[in-house]
Amino acid sequence: MKDIDRISTVDIEDCVSSKRLYHSDQYHVVSEDEKDRVQKQLLGWYQSEKRTNMPWRKDNEKTWDKQTLGQRAYEVWVSEIMLQQTQVATVIDYYNRWMAAFPTIQDLANADIEKVNTLWAGLGYYSRAKRLWEGAQKVVNQLGGLLPDNAKDLQSEIPGVGRYTAGAVASIVFGETTPVVDGNVIRVIARWRAIHADPKKAKSVELFWDIAASLVPESNPGDFNQAMMELGARICTPQNPDCDKCPISNECKALNQLKCAKELSKNGFFDEKKKKRKTVDSEHDCSVCQELPDDLDEAAYAVTRYPLKVDKKPPRDEECAVTIVERIVSKESKPLYLISKRPNTGLLAGLWEFPSLELDSLDTDYKERLSKSTQFLKTKYQLELDQPTRHDLGSVVHLFSHIRKVYHIEWIQYQHDQDLMDVDEAQVKWVTLEELKASPIPTGLKKALKLLEKFKTTTPTPLKKKVVVKKTMKTADISSFFMKKD
Repeated sequence: MKDIDRISTVDIEDCVSSKRLYHSDQYHVVSEDEKDRVQKQLLGWYQSEKRTNMPWRKDNEKTWDKQTLGQRAYEVWVSEIMLQQTQVATVIDYYNRWMAAFPTIQDLANADIEKVNTLWAGLGYYSRAKRLWEGAQKVVNQLGGLLPDNAKDLQSEIPGVGRYTAGAVASIVFGETTPVVDGNVIRVIARWRAIHADPKKAKSVELFWDIAASLVPESNPGDFNQAMMELGARICTPQNPDCDKCPISNECKALNQLKCAKELSKNGFFDEKKKKRKTVDSEHDCSVCQELPDDLDEAAYAVTRYPLKVDKKPPRDEECAVTIVERIVSKESKPLYLISKRPNTGLLAGLWEFPSLELDSLDTDYKERLSKSTQFLKTKYQLELDQPTRHDLGSVVHLFSHIRKVYHIEWIQYQHDQDLMDVDEAQVKWVTLEELKASPIPTGLKKALKLLEKFKTTTPTPLKKKVVVKKTMKTADISSFFMKKD
């Protein structure tokens, strides 16, 4: 079989034929020459082009002692967890605030989970914050205050640290020759080696990890891994790759196929091919890649066809009735808002929210939600309203990775000088607007608060009604929840 990466003019038609695209597993194996060229080209590009505005990115010093390396491991660990599913530009501010609040792993371990969630609020995927906190506690209480210095132990010992994060910390901080594979690296390898396979399938995943492992040099493994990730993030992007700026474009099988297709298109090759619609006997023995049809045109040879696009499972629809309860104590005092703490497990675990009732059915109308919310407030919060002033503020939509959540927002405002009664004071709080904005509430409910603020600026002040409550036990003000204990 001719070398597809060193193709001549006479080979161009063969390059994009079905026979050429069919191959064995050996097609994806990286030769020593290819490995040497890619290492040299990528490391050279990274040294001159790497982003320097990332506060967690530092050059390691050979003179660093064990404690300094441990601190660097903590910093890289935090940054890698934050960067999961989140853009660098967003993470920078969160990282700086986090390190100001928890400069060492001991500070994080000693922190209250409420403060951890407050600093994470708005970054999404809140379980990441809890795992960082739990991991820090284990390191301090069981591992002598230092993260493990190798990928194997990082993955097995630290909660929430998977194969990727373990490889990143171990290679960047401790110089271990171990790979990292994230979405950016998968995209780079898939195009470089023309891997037309579902990147989520187990066999594909192992192939990407095997290729990545074969590339990592013994010297500067951290820089090489960061170069691979940076190449995918900045140059080899999902939709508009800038192949002219890619340091390994001469090695890229996907780009070579595109160049061949363009040459053939000039001579009308694809027009003739469509007329003939020949079926070509294949020699496709690759156990990973999916076969390509024989009747492709030039557009089908875009670099972006790698990695294989797979249909995502659509997020399920859920609806929730949210009640913003505002209490006026006196003319001189600030309004207070009722918030409730979510369970410690599941979606948005441990965060605060307005009273929220999950709806069993979709497309509910306001009258139906009104009835259910009234019963919900009475049952859970012992709040019985006597002909209250209530406003339907509309709905907001928030997308989670697997859920499309519709929040139907209602506002109740009333005047009363007593707190809620007969509820767990650790789970229910009255807060001012300032305390509310500073507390860890989900992004979806921040949208609800914006709806209320917009409504108040465009609607006359409604009449404030009295409320009927049972007198048993007062709730605490949330500010006391954040006060330092003696």
